[in-house]
Amino acid sequence: MLPEERRTKILSILHMNKSATVTYLCNELKASEATIRRDLAILDDENKLERVRGGAIMRSNTPVEKEETFGEKEGAYIREKQRIAKEAFKHLRDHDSIFLDAGTTTLELAKLIGRSRIHVFVATNAPHFSMYLANNPNVEQFVVGGKIRNNTLSVVGAAAVDMIRRLNMNKVFIGVNAISPEFGLTTPDFEEAELKRHALDNGRERFILADSSKFSKVAMCEIAPLSYVDMIITSTIEDESIRSECEKEGITLVEVLRDWEG
Repeated sequence: MLPEERRTKILSILHMNKSATVTYLCNELKASEATIRRDLAILDDENKLERVRGGAIMRSNTPVEKEETFGEKEGAYIREKQRIAKEAFKHLRDHDSIFLDAGTTTLELAKLIGRSRIHVFVATNAPHFSMYLANNPNVEQFVVGGKIRNNTLSVVGAAAVDMIRRLNMNKVFIGVNAISPEFGLTTPDFEEAELKRHALDNGRERFILADSSKFSKVAMCEIAPLSYVDMIITSTIEDESIRSECEKEGITLVEVLRDWEG
């Protein structure tokens, strides 16, 4: 079992039981005590659980205290992001007009579009996506202009929002920093939140692309409630409250890692 898969299963066990001992996790996952303790330390560092004497307990709605840079996020959960992007690509059709916001999972989708020959119009606030999209001669690109945030390499600000308001898109693909039933979709930066919200407003079909690290967390700035979106594509969901909220709001939830494991 890959380390990422084992840690996902640890979180799944904790979501169901709220707590677990090291001994129990060793027996369930057929792993050594040293391996489980190392996994718990990594998950604790990622604020996904809290280690206690002899085991761990689940955190709920962990605050996002630090916004990672694009470089820090790009290599994290890469297998999950690639599978999420592959699933998202299945929802594209020739002559779609789409928006891709500046995230590391949406970057994987941009790469897939560039390697294909699909005919699409792509608007984005991520100038660095252009080098991948340009590999497909059937892509028409529109890069939103404005202020670039060094942290995320995204274009934000009043000029960018004004351009987004003028675009009517078939499909919008957004990445987020945090998702929870109580607080919806959130991000640490106000300008990022404003641009993402306006992009969602102008899309007929609205997709959230988020790896498993984004759930049961909350950041400072609200993008939109969960009810704003039509589909969430992720790796797997351990938090049953997210699944329940999606069912209640009629949101399609696609778990690519769960399907892949099955």
